[in-house]
Formats: sequence, structure tokens, C-alpha cells
Amino acid sequence: MELIDTPNPNAKKINFDLNDLNGENLESKKNNISELLENITGVKTIFFGPNFVTISKDENIEWEFIIQDIVSIFDKL
Repeated sequence: MELIDTPNPNAKKINFDLNDLNGENLESKKNNISELLENITGVKTIFFGPNFVTISKDENIEWEFIIQDIVSIFDKL
């Protein structure tokens, strides 16, 4: 899993196929991921695309302070 830069310095993209999550219900998985990400201080919005997730942060928070928390959520899936 890798956080990919976007043209917006406050947003990162994660290429991620939510359909490959061990056959689990897609909507419940999305809700779970959203809830976990929203609990990270500095995460502002979460957008699910067909094969990616885009996470934006508050502009006063540096990525280096929240990246490990984001990565650990996806590592546990």
C-alpha cells in the first residue's frame, strides 16, 4: 500500500481494490475504513473511487504526522 501524491498537496491517493477484501461486504468495509480514518486527527475527507481511496488532510497538519496511522489501517485489512 502506498500513498500517492496528487496535484493537491493536502490530498493523497491510495490505489486499492475494495472488491478484493476477503469476500467481505463492500459497503460495511467502506464504512469501517471511513470510521477509522475519520478518527485520525487531521484527516479532513475520504473519497472512495472504483479502485482507489483519496484522503485529504487539514492544511495545518503535515503528512509525516498521520501517514503511519493511515498505513496501519490498510495493513490490517
